[in-house]
Amino acid sequence: RDSPSTRRRGEAVMSGDKRKEAKGAEAPADSKLSTPPKGGTEERLPQKPPPSTFTSVFQEVMATFKERPGIAILMTVVCIFYAAIITGYYASHHNMTRRLVEMQVEQQKLRKLNAEILAGSYQCKADASEMMPEETQGRPYITTLTVLGGLVVLGKFLGAEASLAKQKMQDYKMAFTAGDFVSYRLDYYFSTSKWAKPLVLLGVTFFLILAGAVGLAVSKGGSLSASVWESWTFVADPGTHADSEGGMVRLVAFSITIGGMLVFALMIGIISESIGEKVDDLRKGKSRVIESGHTLMLGWNDKSLAIIQQIALANESEGGGCVVVLSENDKESMEETLKASVECLQGGLRLLGTNVIFRSGNPLIEHEMLKVSVHSARAIICLSADGEAADDADSRMVRQVLALKGIAGSNPDGKMEAPVVVELCDVDNKELVKLIAPDMCEVIVAHDIIGRLMIQCARQPGLAHVLENLMGFDGDEFYIQNWPELEGLSFDEITCRFDDAVPIGVKTRDGKIIINPSHDFKIQREDEILVLAEDNDSYCCNDGSFKSTAKSCARSQDHVVDKEMMLFCGWRRDMYDMIMELDQYVAPGSALWLLNTVPVDQRAEMLRDQGNKGDLKLKNLVIKNAVGNAIVRRDLQKLVAIDEHGKETGDTVTLEQFDSLLILADDLAIERGADMQSSDSRSLASLLIIQDIQKSLVQQRFEETGERVVACDPISEILDTRTRSLLRVVDCKGYVMSNQIVSAVISQVAECRDMNVVLGELLSAEGNEPYLRTAWNYTSHDGESASFWDIAMRARSRDEIAIGYKPRDMAWHDCVQLLLNPPNKREKR
Repeated sequence: RDSPSTRRRGEAVMSGDKRKEAKGAEAPADSKLSTPPKGGTEERLPQKPPPSTFTSVFQEVMATFKERPGIAILMTVVCIFYAAIITGYYASHHNMTRRLVEMQVEQQKLRKLNAEILAGSYQCKADASEMMPEETQGRPYITTLTVLGGLVVLGKFLGAEASLAKQKMQDYKMAFTAGDFVSYRLDYYFSTSKWAKPLVLLGVTFFLILAGAVGLAVSKGGSLSASVWESWTFVADPGTHADSEGGMVRLVAFSITIGGMLVFALMIGIISESIGEKVDDLRKGKSRVIESGHTLMLGWNDKSLAIIQQIALANESEGGGCVVVLSENDKESMEETLKASVECLQGGLRLLGTNVIFRSGNPLIEHEMLKVSVHSARAIICLSADGEAADDADSRMVRQVLALKGIAGSNPDGKMEAPVVVELCDVDNKELVKLIAPDMCEVIVAHDIIGRLMIQCARQPGLAHVLENLMGFDGDEFYIQNWPELEGLSFDEITCRFDDAVPIGVKTRDGKIIINPSHDFKIQREDEILVLAEDNDSYCCNDGSFKSTAKSCARSQDHVVDKEMMLFCGWRRDMYDMIMELDQYVAPGSALWLLNTVPVDQRAEMLRDQGNKGDLKLKNLVIKNAVGNAIVRRDLQKLVAIDEHGKETGDTVTLEQFDSLLILADDLAIERGADMQSSDSRSLASLLIIQDIQKSLVQQRFEETGERVVACDPISEILDTRTRSLLRVVDCKGYVMSNQIVSAVISQVAECRDMNVVLGELLSAEGNEPYLRTAWNYTSHDGESASFWDIAMRARSRDEIAIGYKPRDMAWHDCVQLLLNPPNKREKR
């Protein structure tokens, strides 16, 4: 048997023979190049690597350059340097040889001239300047280096693009023309790099100058260095080619000049386009905001203008401030909205020195918020988006809070210095925000506040005017300050210690806020007094010399609560919360009629809010359902109660029988696309119809029975502040500027976080809340003269706080200065 080594040599020989045969005969690609020995299996030997070729070596070098680009750059610089030296050497040698030849020619001319002078036959005609030798040219190192460097860079770029095109044709078997590939790559570079256009223009200019220099060198016979400079002058200045002589030279110069004009035209176009894009970016609000101590508003909705107005009023005493708005809305549209509101002739927005800066961007992205200086903001207000479902809008707010919390995490203490006020749409989502950011955010549920406002204002006509002045910065607002001279006194003893303020509560040193403290409450060290005042520097503590001389009130303090009958016109998404809130105010057996277009059999499910809430469990209220449209007269003439099966229950009522009547901004109409003006138009139409029907029914009842009844004044919810002027035209005595009051609450909380606790208690059925009482309750007899402080001391004896008054013979809008914190508190009237 053959030894393994012999067999391997035999196989190698056989393989070699088969390779020779394969050259002559076209064997299939998968034919074996060796035959196994008899009685054995095939043994494959490791094949020798193929011999190195120039192509393989070049590919290995290029792969090394891609892995280590620093080596490639260094070698390119070295090659260019040596190429410049060699080229300079040969150019210098050529110049020296040319000069030697010229010197020999000049010597021959001089000998001939000398012979003519000696013969006396020479006539001097030549200018002396012709005898001067040409100035020796410098070595063209810089020109050569620049030309070679440009060629290397462009060659490398074009080679890479050619390799890419070849790879796409081979790997993906794509068929395309060179023009298609060039267009595709240009489009790619133009869309991905802002430097693509200038670099293309630079490359075109380089080729133009180089081609022109070659043409000039060939036509004039000069050096390449001088031709490059001359070609550049033709490109830069179109008038330079006017001095060219010779047909060929002029043709080359003309071509270079035309190309230069095109290059400069393209350059001007690129520059103007870049400037235009920059101006557009500035106009669209893409630049960074460099501000500090500003109020940052994240989002834009129907409350934004009212919030800006309240912040401007708060900053008026400081000479103005700055409000920065970041929203996904177009910057120009927001600026136009603000401008139109400012230029409104009646009830326009007053900026009072406050600057408003708009930026377009997504407020949910941290990078966008950093552009508006979120770290240096004094207060941050997060507004819900309009036109979205409540849960969707609140989900965005949750993500907003998480983004702010992430930014706060980059601070050294991990906290956001500015108070963050978050507007939510559903009260059920309030705990979620408190869960993720318990110490950072103050949550305002707009619908919840509006619902409470509407209920309180419906039961107490005129309270809306008080709340509107109480919540906003226009007039008197809440301030908290420490007064060491009041330490040790009871709260009753400090009632008359401020001539220009009304104390209503105390903030203890542990941060707890107590409104209307008990009689025996003592002011401790570091406690702060919560007061109503015009400004934080408009009041001070007096000497306490005032002593009330009025006798104590002997009238009964009991307030008998009778059963009430109320009507809600329209439907709100938070109707469940409003009904539950109202149930805590009214006496047992009170009736609430609901008049809207929602079918009765669907109302129970809508009240449950798709399972998010339970069934109504009322203690005092009885619900009566009626179907109708509040702007259709026949539906308002007589209300008929209907049960859940759509059958009449037999209960009927007319509008003059209600104790309170509330016209809501219908959410169903808003969901169908109605804006604030459309909603207010529906409310005004319903108000006019209801007033007219009430007047007719009262007159009819008097004619039939001789009984004079007084119909209640309907309370209408108004969204747009510009509708205020129309309310006086229609003699509307009761209205609630819901968006205005909610915006004022948001602004107050943004200025002071403690206001969320104060306003939350004043607007809820639990704790303390504002009431309208007649002066009869605080006088000992009819016709008594008393000062405001006398009334305030009598109110304290009844565990109440008097904060203002309204004269009987004055309209609400005429006594704004007296409603809260009236002046001349010592004066009797």
